[in-house]
Amino acid sequence: MRRNDSEKYILSRKEFREMNSEEKILKIAKGFYTPPGKPEEEILNAILNKSEEKKPVKIVRINRYFQAAAATVLLLLGIYTVTTVFAKNTAHTSFAEQTQIQLPDGTNVVLNADSKIVWSDKNFTEKRELKLKGEAYFDVEKGNRFLIKTPNGNIEILGTQLNIFSRGQEFWVSCIEGKVKVTSGSEEQIITPGEMAELTSNGLQKITKNNINKTISWQEGIFYFEDKPLVSIFAALERQFNVSLNYEGNKNRSITVAFSNKSLQEALDVVCIPMGLKYEINNKRVNILSEKPE
Repeated sequence: MRRNDSEKYILSRKEFREMNSEEKILKIAKGFYTPPGKPEEEILNAILNKSEEKKPVKIVRINRYFQAAAATVLLLLGIYTVTTVFAKNTAHTSFAEQTQIQLPDGTNVVLNADSKIVWSDKNFTEKRELKLKGEAYFDVEKGNRFLIKTPNGNIEILGTQLNIFSRGQEFWVSCIEGKVKVTSGSEEQIITPGEMAELTSNGLQKITKNNINKTISWQEGIFYFEDKPLVSIFAALERQFNVSLNYEGNKNRSITVAFSNKSLQEALDVVCIPMGLKYEINNKRVNILSEKPE
């Protein structure tokens, strides 16, 4: 029986005429293998009248390509299921960039440069939890517990406003409104408006600040540092202006300073001149030079 004759024969059967489309019938026909020496009509009859035959026909085989395609579909469905269950949302910023995100519960987050948060939308309003690397300001919607995990410690809050800084070994949290519980290792501090929790060489310390709003001034493009080492300030300059800064001097020297992210040259003047330093700018590279013995 030729192929065209086989297709006509299949379509003449009542069982197949009742199916949705001829295309399905033809696809099924292509999936069968005809052993040599036996007419196709005989085999098709055996398949269609299987329930009426006393001896089941055992010569029908699934095409290998169909088997492979089915396995691939099942694999893809499995991957899709796993991806859906464990899917994470990520928001991040590059150097010289800030961005604002609203989380599913209505909480607003502002990310400073070179920062990242990761969270899952699945049941987020019931289990409010995310991970942070870098620096971010949070205006948390009131509700159940909100947990922020960083490499240096965790922050547990109810509805409140706070700022978190976690880079390298530096870690501090400032409370603008509400109440915040900060943990690092086995240590814990509860802070209220006007207070900070900072990880120091003496452990997690609570600090009272009269100028607590300066810790969030970076959202307006002003970066304030109080008695911070030069290495931290130069790292902030790199993030805000997307430059590579080279300084071979004493990086542990500390300074209290504020600079704007509007002009690299003005920011360098504010930081370097009081410290007796000069600088050279070559495209995206800045060399800091000692003007006089430190």
